[in-house]
Amino acid sequence: MLFDFYGTLAPGRSVAAQVAARTAQAEALGIDPPALDVELTATVDDRFRGAGGDVEGSLRWVARRLGVDPTPDQLQRAGQIRLAAERSFGEPRPDAVDVLRSLHEQGLRIGVVSDCSAELPAYFPSLPIAPYVDAAVLSFVTGHRKPEPQNYLACCAALGIEPADGLYVGDGGSDELAGARRVGLRAVHLAVPGEQESLVYGRHLEWDGEVVNSLSAVLALVAA
Repeated sequence: MLFDFYGTLAPGRSVAAQVAARTAQAEALGIDPPALDVELTATVDDRFRGAGGDVEGSLRWVARRLGVDPTPDQLQRAGQIRLAAERSFGEPRPDAVDVLRSLHEQGLRIGVVSDCSAELPAYFPSLPIAPYVDAAVLSFVTGHRKPEPQNYLACCAALGIEPADGLYVGDGGSDELAGARRVGLRAVHLAVPGEQESLVYGRHLEWDGEVVNSLSAVLALVAA
């Protein structure tokens, strides 16, 4: 079983919540909030592939692109704000622990394939779902992003399975479902009611495959 993280194991974030978090980071850095918001969005691909290094390093990298050189104290404060915000956005769904535990108890190996910036690798080990995840393949670490094949294949290899024997569940960001299907995975769209307006980068426009409306519904797919 392979899962996306943001929007899948964790619920989608709203645009308003993201803007509020970025505004707090901008104020800590001494940068105009709309300018930082635009630059963070413009550099998603680079940051998801590791640009800037750790949390503070990535903020320094973005700030310098805007002509600002933050002090160490400013970077430390902004980094704390950003990590806390991203950790809140990464709070697992209420049913996530029970779903992963059930899959684990059935003898299934579980992987996570996520596009992410510096924060997820920093806090993922502390999440309550982490004990049930056998392999986490994160774009910030590998330098590859969905729908490129590398991270799907790396996760399958880490789980000791062939793609044809795996099932991938995601909310559809980064055209991930088509990417999963291309490497041979069975791909399922998680479409949670009420989350259609959540912020998603590169959301697929159409999907002709399987769909579930809750994370818990994945258990029925495994039993089928």
